[in-house]
Amino acid sequence: MLKNMMLLFISLTVALGAGEAMLRMFTPFPIGTRTHKSIDEKYGYRLDPALGDVDKAGFRDPPGAGHDFQVAAIGDSMTYGNNVDSAHSWPAAFEAMTGQRTYNFGVGSYGIYTYHAIVHDALAAGAKGNIVAVFPANDFAVVFSACDIKNARSDFWLSEQRRLHLQALFGDAGGYWQCAEQSASLKTKLVENVAILSVYHHEIGERLKTLYARLFKPGDDETSEYYTFPDGCPSVLKRYVDDHGRMADLASPETAAMFSDFQRFAADWAQQRPGRVGILLIPSKERVIFECLRRHDRLASAAPEFVLSVERQVALEDKIRETAKELGLPYRSALAATADALQDAIVAGQRLYPERDGHPFEAGYSAFARTASLLWDEMTVRAAQPGD
Repeated sequence: MLKNMMLLFISLTVALGAGEAMLRMFTPFPIGTRTHKSIDEKYGYRLDPALGDVDKAGFRDPPGAGHDFQVAAIGDSMTYGNNVDSAHSWPAAFEAMTGQRTYNFGVGSYGIYTYHAIVHDALAAGAKGNIVAVFPANDFAVVFSACDIKNARSDFWLSEQRRLHLQALFGDAGGYWQCAEQSASLKTKLVENVAILSVYHHEIGERLKTLYARLFKPGDDETSEYYTFPDGCPSVLKRYVDDHGRMADLASPETAAMFSDFQRFAADWAQQRPGRVGILLIPSKERVIFECLRRHDRLASAAPEFVLSVERQVALEDKIRETAKELGLPYRSALAATADALQDAIVAGQRLYPERDGHPFEAGYSAFARTASLLWDEMTVRAAQPGD
């Protein structure tokens, strides 16, 4: 009996080891954008080139794309393209629509400080245009890349601090307690460093959860994790919505200071030739659901806590739009196109978002790309105006 158990253990170990090796050799797994990164004092961090689809510069682009690109697509994981392959990220779809050679500068958990640094570098590299994809749900919080930038205190950022009189990065904007909480959990580290677990997480786990949800009615404990809605709208995790509402709350001293810094960045971008920088607003999953409910006059069916949290994002969106208008920066929101995509998915009995994730599937990124294309048209018109 003991001998059989030992043989079984050895066989399983060999099989798992062989599977791990094969996955690492022939697939991009393990996949990770939190643990697989290298610190960059100017951007906060870049991705590890060992990851699939990541070039030597640490971004999700094919080899050579960093030379002579025309458009810099700047953003976070919504620009990187979580849940889709690189060909279906919005920068790649935008390039296919417009014919403009586009470099994807999107990395998960980037925020407004990194965006400004990339705009600075892309302009210096001669990019014809920069599309800054702002995600109001968490771009205005001192977390992730902003923490690494703050800790590095590079010459670039110390200079920008003096030049633009930044408030949040090195000042006292309500404390930096979120920086101390950004370390990855043990589960995240395992998923992002063990190929077999990474495959399960990205390719199998979500499908099993969806199948379970279809076969069995969720219990009270499971439904309590989610805000749920009528008319086929997808559910959304409460903790995501609540966190986003907190990070987008302009009543928070930290968020207010971050937004003030964003206004300084936007004013700096506006000093460039017209049409060189445009702002693309990317809506969160809950913001898209909110819009669909609003269109059908069903907001009263949503939990008051959900409505309050999303209204904070709406208020921040309004301020971003007003800032762009005041400065003459081209601006487009992908909200309408993404809400249309969600409605189409509901009618077709399909999903626009995974159950436990706020990043869309391909149709969502296509909506972002279509909006970016409209923004690019506006930027092109601005650039061609006489006297500019």
